[in-house]
Amino acid sequence: MAYEALYTRGRPKTLSQLIGQEHISNALTRAISSGRLSHAYLLVGTRGTGKTSTARLLSKAMNCDRVHEAQLAGRPLDKKEIPCNKCESCKSFDSSPDNVEFDAASNRSVEDVTRLLSTAYLAPLRARVKTFIIDEVHMLSFEAVNSILKLIEEPPPNVAFFLATTEINKVPMTIRSRCQVLNFRLIPPSIIAPYLLTLARRLNVGLQEEAAKKIARLAEGSMRDAMTYLDQCYAMADKEITLDDVNETLGLISDENLDEIISAVKAKDRAAVGRAITQAFRSGLSANIIAESLITRLRDIEFDMLDRNEKNFSEPDNFIDALRKATIEMNGSGIPDIILEMTLMKLAAPVQTFTASQPAQISLPNENLDAGQKIFYDTADSLSGEISDVKYIRDKVRVLSFTGDTLNLGFKSAVTANMFKKIQKDFERQAAQNTGRTIKFSYVVDTKLPSPVLNNMSEPARKNLTGAMEAFQASDVVKIND
Repeated sequence: MAYEALYTRGRPKTLSQLIGQEHISNALTRAISSGRLSHAYLLVGTRGTGKTSTARLLSKAMNCDRVHEAQLAGRPLDKKEIPCNKCESCKSFDSSPDNVEFDAASNRSVEDVTRLLSTAYLAPLRARVKTFIIDEVHMLSFEAVNSILKLIEEPPPNVAFFLATTEINKVPMTIRSRCQVLNFRLIPPSIIAPYLLTLARRLNVGLQEEAAKKIARLAEGSMRDAMTYLDQCYAMADKEITLDDVNETLGLISDENLDEIISAVKAKDRAAVGRAITQAFRSGLSANIIAESLITRLRDIEFDMLDRNEKNFSEPDNFIDALRKATIEMNGSGIPDIILEMTLMKLAAPVQTFTASQPAQISLPNENLDAGQKIFYDTADSLSGEISDVKYIRDKVRVLSFTGDTLNLGFKSAVTANMFKKIQKDFERQAAQNTGRTIKFSYVVDTKLPSPVLNNMSEPARKNLTGAMEAFQASDVVKIND
């Protein structure tokens, strides 16, 4: 006998087994008990949430002998007995010619629909109600939709329609307005995981709780996807499905590896980040999968923090934002691995904006800086007659400090600094002649330096300015200039 997929074996047999859609099963139970079922239902929801299964259950319940007997007797029904699955009608449901299932995704033309509905006006052969289940109804062509519109608007007796769709916005309003709409919700992991454990026990399949929780998170609200993942892991596992089996079979990164990366980033340890991400790449996973797994893991961490009533989410939020931007950048890139590695490295130790270093700012008496400025400008005045570049340099330089016998200068441009370098020995020679002692010149390049203020000032003007600096307790000429 051919192997039967787990999601087909795990399909609900009664409304009570419709997991995660209690609002629908409760409403349908009341409608069936009171005999107030509609002739047309539009079932809306994400894949794997139970739309087609519910349509089949409703179709079977409309023809169930025991349900019909309870309705005649006025006896309220329980979800566990809708349908009964014991009467002749329920047993022959799958082979009944009065139950028609149609896939609109592959049969969307008006000819296909016309051929399907050609029997709608004929009385049921064996059942009480002839049912039509049309899956992915939004895929029908415009003409095909119009062909079923009249049937739904004025249905023949003993005919019911069940239209399922994942995109209700593509279903014409003329159809929606003539159907009762059942909205199927995403099933939370907290419901999926216990059901998987129960299903595994019923099928004599060993399943660890952590493995069930991981599968439930991966399913993203789809019970069918969860059972497909479980089936895949069961086929590959040994005796029991463990968390490692789930990660290996489905090509996932382990939570331990993810936590190792996150801890290394939080500790600002680039070496540890490098080791952890290398280990992740060795498992054969792509950079996109690792980034998405990290985002999911950080999301779980944030929800754990909410449970602990923590309020500082800036660190995980920044982490998630950086990874989200990295995933966008990785799409279409030829170097996704490098993009992810550099993103993590920057998170571990954000790159600083470096500028050219300046001499340490030591609190010196104002006269030291003043003396340095006097030495430089006197030296420049002495050299301007014999070296043509001195005047240009004099206008572009800023005296930063004068410590000991070293005069420190600053240039905004590397070009000007190189010009000074060529005549630096001349400056030192002339300064020694002017002062009678050895003077050393040093310089730095810093584009953020403010423009010099003492340029082209005569010695009396410079003395007046330095006097003002002393009065205002300012060690920087720019402060006076401002």
